Amino acid sequence: MSLQRLAISDRLDGQVVLFDGIPLLTTLQDPPGEVLAAGPLLLRYGLVCLETPQHCLVPELVVMEYGEQLNGEAAWEFLLRHSNLHPRAEVFGHRDDGSEDQLRVSRLDLAQAPCVLVWPQAAADTLQPLARVTDIVCSQPDTLPARPRQYLSLHATFADWQ
Repeated sequence: MSLQRLAISDRLDGQVVLFDGIPLLTTLQDPPGEVLAAGPLLLRYGLVCLETPQHCLVPELVVMEYGEQLNGEAAWEFLLRHSNLHPRAEVFGHRDDGSEDQLRVSRLDLAQAPCVLVWPQAAADTLQPLARVTDIVCSQPDTLPARPRQYLSLHATFADWQ
């Protein structure tokens, strides 16, 4: 029996803005820059590919060499905490360019921080994200889900970001 492919995600009410040519995530009202998307956003997380470090893979299904399958939170926890025990496990998912991919765990750079990819919630079914972000501007970080606080650089204002 095969598990359904399922990527982890978090929802965030905010905006993606292009500020000085760099996409940023923010929860502030009336941010400077060009607003690329506003409202409910979907955040998904990718792991950097060793051979193509400009790309990351959003894991949806992990299949161990002995047949066990993991998806969602269980797959994510396995990849971050125990994948060194199973370097031949296969990871199925979509890259940040929208293409489907399958890689062995040993071909993922798990020493790099996970990438944060953003979709407008209304377009969550599309394969290619709106933006890949590394920073968030938020005056109340306690209101953010845990993963964005962990994987993004946090700034209270746009002046702090600069």
